[in-house]
Amino acid sequence: MPTIHEVQTLAGHTDRAWHVAWNPAQPTLASCSTDKSVRLYSYSPDPTTASPSSFRLASTIPTSHTRTVRSLAFSPTGATLATASFDSTVGVWCQTDEHGLDDGPSHSAASNWEPVDPLEGHESECKSVAWSNDGRLVASCSRDKSVWVWEAVGPADFECLAVLMEHSQDVKSVKWHPTDELLASASYDDTIKLYAADPFDDEWTCIHTLASHRGTVWTLAFSPCGTYLASAGDDCSIRLWERVPKGIVTGDAGEARPEDGGRMGPWSATGVRVGLGERYAWEERGVIEGAHERTIYAVDWQKGGVDEGEGGRGRIVTAGGDGRINVFQMTAPPPDAPSAGPSWSLVARVDDAHGVSDVNHVAWCVLDPARAAATLRALEGGEDEDEPGRGEEDGDEAREQRDRDDGARWKGARDVFASAGDDGLVKVWRVES
Repeated sequence: MPTIHEVQTLAGHTDRAWHVAWNPAQPTLASCSTDKSVRLYSYSPDPTTASPSSFRLASTIPTSHTRTVRSLAFSPTGATLATASFDSTVGVWCQTDEHGLDDGPSHSAASNWEPVDPLEGHESECKSVAWSNDGRLVASCSRDKSVWVWEAVGPADFECLAVLMEHSQDVKSVKWHPTDELLASASYDDTIKLYAADPFDDEWTCIHTLASHRGTVWTLAFSPCGTYLASAGDDCSIRLWERVPKGIVTGDAGEARPEDGGRMGPWSATGVRVGLGERYAWEERGVIEGAHERTIYAVDWQKGGVDEGEGGRGRIVTAGGDGRINVFQMTAPPPDAPSAGPSWSLVARVDDAHGVSDVNHVAWCVLDPARAAATLRALEGGEDEDEPGRGEEDGDEAREQRDRDDGARWKGARDVFASAGDDGLVKVWRVES
């Protein structure tokens, strides 16, 4: 049976550690705290396991925030960092190194980060910030009950696309779908809201409300395939939701991308534009209970464990107020009962992960330099982000070889996750078979 091994404890915050984030482009782990700082740790691979180890403090960003830094997130390119603070602003930090991406094991990944103008508009504490999968959009949420959607029109320039006031209470978390421009939010009002832009006029609206929890929903995570959503909170349950097609048939026009002139599709067979709200419903498919005895503050769902070809649907890691960390293996429903939803098994557990302190956050390592580089090229108008391994048009064998080397060098990264606790510590863990 797999076990969870503690790789390293990273001290340094002088107050509660709230959140951790992994840079997808280079070996960097970030953490934030009530002490208003962001700490950046660089790491190198363990030659015996090919997974991250040997973490060291690379840089500390004092930040310009005047209150707690509650959440942080790297962009999919790894070159921009966003921070959500109780001072009602979202900070934005750009890496000024010429490299930007991981140049090898010796690269000082967290050396130069400079602030740009913060994103302002929330009237109260900002609780969460998240980037869309293509790096074009940023979402933030607040105690003021609002969710904001921002568009990155340049490395240091953002425009507000929408202010969504669908929740009746404090909004705790926002998460983007891994492939679609679909945003989810979790709230003190016990509900989950799903938002998308209307395909006709680009106006953002709430397209679904998921109401099954019996208490505050603190945390959300989409499955890597995008078919499922996990949610958790005060009722100590982890609820699983499935995106189910409604059976609408689209026409020949297909689905236009924003860069092709706007959201002009897809079209129904009768010539009506069809949005995500019309194409899919979300249905509850299962509840994991008994895994935690107190509030679940964090859930993350990434690839790993059982191979997808053998039915694997990634692994979920959870943490909460009971100090416990759980790792679940998720598998596909049986072919004869697809509506049953994914099945799960608890494969590893750590009690008192941060001593007597609450565990506020957990996150799987997501290092993928080739994917980050492809996303950056797509944002700059180069290669499409769906082709992370392709070289230049004239054939770039060196890049393809680098992508292969990166994959081999970081093959164990998916087995590693980090946690942040009320004790001010950040810990790095590895799931070992």
